[in-house]
Amino acid sequence: MSFADAVSFLNSRRNFELDRNFEMGDLLGRLEKLRELLVFLGHPERSYRTVHIAGTKGKGSTCAILTSILTEAGATVGSFTSPHLYSFLERVTVNGIPCNESDFEEVLFYIRDKIALFDSSLLSELTFFELMALFAFVYFERRSVDFAVIEVGMGGRLDATNICSPSVTVIANISYDHIEQLGPTLTEIAREKGGIIKQGIPLVSSVTQEGPKNVLREIVQSRKAPAYFLDEAFTVEPITVDEPFRFMTLLNNFPIRADIDGLNLRMPGKHQRKNAAIAIAAALLLEDKFILDAATIRNGLAKSFLPVRVEVLQSDSNVPPLVIDGAHNRASTTAFIDSVYKLFAGRRKFLIFGTTLGKDVDGMLTDLVPNFDMIFLTQYTSSMRCFPPTGLRTIIDAILPIYEPKNRPKEIQVINDNSLALQKCLELANPNDVICITGSIYLAAELRKLFLNNIKSTT
Repeated sequence: MSFADAVSFLNSRRNFELDRNFEMGDLLGRLEKLRELLVFLGHPERSYRTVHIAGTKGKGSTCAILTSILTEAGATVGSFTSPHLYSFLERVTVNGIPCNESDFEEVLFYIRDKIALFDSSLLSELTFFELMALFAFVYFERRSVDFAVIEVGMGGRLDATNICSPSVTVIANISYDHIEQLGPTLTEIAREKGGIIKQGIPLVSSVTQEGPKNVLREIVQSRKAPAYFLDEAFTVEPITVDEPFRFMTLLNNFPIRADIDGLNLRMPGKHQRKNAAIAIAAALLLEDKFILDAATIRNGLAKSFLPVRVEVLQSDSNVPPLVIDGAHNRASTTAFIDSVYKLFAGRRKFLIFGTTLGKDVDGMLTDLVPNFDMIFLTQYTSSMRCFPPTGLRTIIDAILPIYEPKNRPKEIQVINDNSLALQKCLELANPNDVICITGSIYLAAELRKLFLNNIKSTT
């Protein structure tokens, strides 16, 4: 068997990331089978300590920050995240290095053969994400990791990752997304995400909205799990886009005293400071043999990085900077706008926007439109779920009347080919302008790769 065979086997599975035509009820009963399968595999997920991370936005950044802190402390750290930018091998890393092709091939076919022995009918039922989660658990055991940082795919309660055995659970920001599956209210979404909370296992969370927080409190109380919330048990200050900040535990509300200043992140944004806070709190709660002192945490934060999170790229001073972000719901779009305006105050701003069917497109565009001088509506090519650019234009035309003429974009264009949209922006913009790309991680990934490849070809 070859790596190509392994890829073909994986891609033959149903993939809920590409096919959103399902309900949460379709997932009922699947975790029980997966847990039985883990027993058959010898409980690989129990050979290391795990931090399980959920949230609407911020969980990927939190995973990256926590992984960097633990790696800086000298630990071997496995990380399972989704989605990927360019290769699904990026989803499973050890100390930031993606799994290689030969290891993927070997471990995946080992799992396939074990599943066939366990229950041959189950082999045809497992989804892309379920297989990837099982792969991660086994791969991390083989790599003898000390910690595994596991990101929930969607929701939490019925997510395939919820078969892990965490030492700490983390719930980052809760906002509206996947409402067809998780529910139309923040409290319903919180209940699904709170499904990762385990009996007696501490929860760390940056959730501050009263309704969702009350839901999480109910769950932790019913499961006798200690809970540590941002601004109650620990805090960061100041909450700025890109200035150094300080992490502090508060009074006697956190079991470990800490006061660490001079913290910096490569990923700008107020929301990233909050993600850093819950990552630090989770690391402290692990209380392991590894040294998690102020210097370790400070260095871990400084080295942490995740692409397309308000990522600024610039080839040279004669080309305007690109700010690339994978924001795909209203809350993350608002955070993106705030970051751009703090980083590039007073500059003329271009926007390249493309998104996905089923997202809160009206909400995102309502916030974006008055904040940009020129808007180019486009689409990505890596999925059939992209929102037609002409449909985006129809939405903008409908909302334009709510803005004063001075707050409307000077120009709005539909350019189906996203590479041509970027080329047009680069032609029209001067070095003092800024070009922003957002709406989908797929669009962000495609234009990021195009821009970086162009830089390489001219150097």
